[in-house]
Amino acid sequence: MKRILVATDGSECADRAVAFAAGLAKDYKAELVIANIMGGYGLPGEVVRQFSQPQNAWFDELLTSTSAQMLAKARDRARSLGVTTIQLDSRSGEVAQALVDLANERQADVIVVGRRGAGRLERLLLGSVSQKLAGLSPRPVIVVP
Repeated sequence: MKRILVATDGSECADRAVAFAAGLAKDYKAELVIANIMGGYGLPGEVVRQFSQPQNAWFDELLTSTSAQMLAKARDRARSLGVTTIQLDSRSGEVAQALVDLANERQADVIVVGRRGAGRLERLLLGSVSQKLAGLSPRPVIVVP
């Protein structure tokens, strides 16, 4: 195993996934790619499209800042667990598909995700990201409880 992709959304379950992936990366001396996909926050697309230009800019800046904070926290956790090679990636889009695309681009050997994320409303309406990912990904997916 050379490259492990782990997704984080800042939730407690995602923190456990990061810790699990960090353990794998350390054991295999693999690169750890930590990703945050900006999407899946439960806002329907119609709501976002109704934002004015300044509101849209503010919302984008808020998401970008929040994503950067989540990634920094996850990176620090992975480093504290002994991982030395870490890459961060922040994207927007439909979460499961964006993770599959990222795993393909980075040639990840495995994708690690938490069983539950932060987006309760979206999970109720659309199903969990981990379930979608397991169905979409041609790569192994490890779902951490």
